[in-house]
Amino acid sequence: MDNSVEFPGDGTASVFAYSAAAVGITGVATLAAMYAVEVPRGGPFVFGTINDAAGAVFNVLVIPVILQVHKRLPKTSWTEPLKWVTVAACGAGATSSALLVLKVLAFEPSTAVSVAAITMQAVWFLAANNKLRTVEGYPLGLAQLGRFIGGALVIGLPVAGLGFVIPGPEWVRFAVMGLGIIGGASAWIAWPYWYFKAGKFLGHRRTVNVPGSTTAAA
Repeated sequence: MDNSVEFPGDGTASVFAYSAAAVGITGVATLAAMYAVEVPRGGPFVFGTINDAAGAVFNVLVIPVILQVHKRLPKTSWTEPLKWVTVAACGAGATSSALLVLKVLAFEPSTAVSVAAITMQAVWFLAANNKLRTVEGYPLGLAQLGRFIGGALVIGLPVAGLGFVIPGPEWVRFAVMGLGIIGGASAWIAWPYWYFKAGKFLGHRRTVNVPGSTTAAA
């Protein structure tokens, strides 16, 4: 499969990717502001609410991008199920965050669904981008960044959770938790940048072969 040519839908997916990057940056900034300002004061959680709303929008915006990038993967027994499970996870994450903003769903179940959705997206990032590293014409840097994001989240989230439950001295628990948080946070910060780079790749005008002529700009 040659990714040096434009696929149908690339231009539209590029717009969604740039939009997801902008909303993702908003999500990262408001999450940091919430923990820096609102959590120590015990509220009011204005940044937290904005972050939840951004999460709902982000999960919707990324679906067309994931579907478009997924077209570059060679079809195997696992690629199609992975795609649809990931899309379903995005939809669940968007719904959960929206219901939290509307105060229909409580914080605890909403957080559980959101973490599950993030984890599923991380699995897609790791598996899909690892495979895309070997696909002709797909940017190696984009694939490597995606693989890092997926791997850091897949490892970081369980490690951070392990820090909450393992027995032993408090410093050990905090050390384990801290390692997981650092890994997850680095991936979280890089996530919008991957969508920005994906937007550039999908929106770039590439040269394609036209039957019966020489070349034309896509």
